[in-house]
Amino acid sequence: MSVIKQTTEWLETNWVNPAYGGFLLAGIAICFFGAATNTMAGWLYVISGIIFALLGLAALLPVRSLKQIQIRRLPISPVSVGDQLTIEIEIENQTNKPKTLLQVQDILQAELGQPILTAVEIIEPQSIYHWVYYHPTHKRGIFRWHEVQLRTGTPLGLFWCRRSWEVIAKAIVYPTVLPLSSCPLVDEL
Repeated sequence: MSVIKQTTEWLETNWVNPAYGGFLLAGIAICFFGAATNTMAGWLYVISGIIFALLGLAALLPVRSLKQIQIRRLPISPVSVGDQLTIEIEIENQTNKPKTLLQVQDILQAELGQPILTAVEIIEPQSIYHWVYYHPTHKRGIFRWHEVQLRTGTPLGLFWCRRSWEVIAKAIVYPTVLPLSSCPLVDEL
């Protein structure tokens, strides 16, 4: 993993990671500030100050948006190989303000496949969003995973913020059930 990718991952999971638009707007603000110091024009200072204030606000709001959220997972019913697992996740907004524009990602065990991703437009205040998805099974066994991630860039999309929740899951996949029309052992009795 490259140093840049590690840095962006760390920023996104611990604070906020600037998006392309955030970098671009910061560059424009620096250019306005440089032009203001070069020409001593007050209106250029004002423009650069407003842009820096907008960037500061855009960096704080995604972190605030992911606070006071609780995630629960309902028990997963056992299935046979070839059937689909029914996975249900509840995301509860415990605040008095709506939570908007979230990406929810269920990090599955490697044997089950790639992480499953969905977008949530809005979770109303003091309410619960139910996410139900179906995942095919190709292997028998007991599968455990424990991580659900929420990611947002709300409201301006200039910075991304991602947080993880520990939500334990256990799925039991039984071997394939084959129909048996006759059984020689039972027929002999």
